[in-house]
Amino acid sequence: LELISSIGEHNGFEAWRRLCADQRRRLEKNQLQRVEGLLNPEFGLGVGFRAKWLAWERQLEVQGAALGGALTDTIKIAVVRRK
Repeated sequence: LELISSIGEHNGFEAWRRLCADQRRRLEKNQLQRVEGLLNPEFGLGVGFRAKWLAWERQLEVQGAALGGALTDTIKIAVVRRK
């Protein structure tokens, strides 16, 4: 509401443009946070490693589609090897 209240009357297009720009910034920030989370998983050591790795693989499937398939197999292998 604060974003729109600063716009003068009879200027609906400008209000819409600002709302869209604000929403776009929020979406981009959210996408970056998801990619960063996928690139820095916590697998742990020992018995729990396999369960955490499989959970990470499921996250990749779900979020990969939303992110446009951002992580290739090569990147996935590099992330796992680094951990």
